[in-house]
Amino acid sequence: MDISACIKKTSQVKSYLDRDVKHRDVAKLLDAARFAPSSGNIQNWRFLIVRNKETKEKIARACLDQLWIQEAPVLIIVCSNNSNIKTMYPKKWKKYSRENCAAAVQNIILQAASLGLSSCWIRSFNALRLKNILKIPDDVSVEAIITIGYSNERPKETRHKIEELTFFETYGNRRRDVSIFPLAKHLAKFKK
Repeated sequence: MDISACIKKTSQVKSYLDRDVKHRDVAKLLDAARFAPSSGNIQNWRFLIVRNKETKEKIARACLDQLWIQEAPVLIIVCSNNSNIKTMYPKKWKKYSRENCAAAVQNIILQAASLGLSSCWIRSFNALRLKNILKIPDDVSVEAIITIGYSNERPKETRHKIEELTFFETYGNRRRDVSIFPLAKHLAKFKK
């Protein structure tokens, strides 16, 4: 699947089939994550794979009682090992930690879509509870949770038109070179 199709195929899925995800597919997700860009090439991300039913229930409760989370066959907990990043970026380490891990999350989501898997990126959780449940050390922060599995729904996400999101030269300036709009028309040329 080409990258454009993969990007357009991603959506936030909150209902999963009772179908296991192969270990080799999880390995492909993690391999994609490790190739994400990171500030200073520090690669601070760390990944916890959770398949255990009881643990998934505890995690779902720590995610502000989003109980649908436990339906997913696999949870990937994305963490940041902060020891090196704090040293390299003492003032901006939290920001860079999140940005680096977000890039890894995006790679996981794209790779999942390319494998026919569905996912959801979760940021609402009680980090302290998660750290206790998963025995995460003090200098490691929880940055995200990704549910992985086979969708039990047909998500219908709407997207804004690119013309609504784009400005020219200065923020808010909609005056444009009319020869490039509508952008959808020009993008269609590249698909051929």
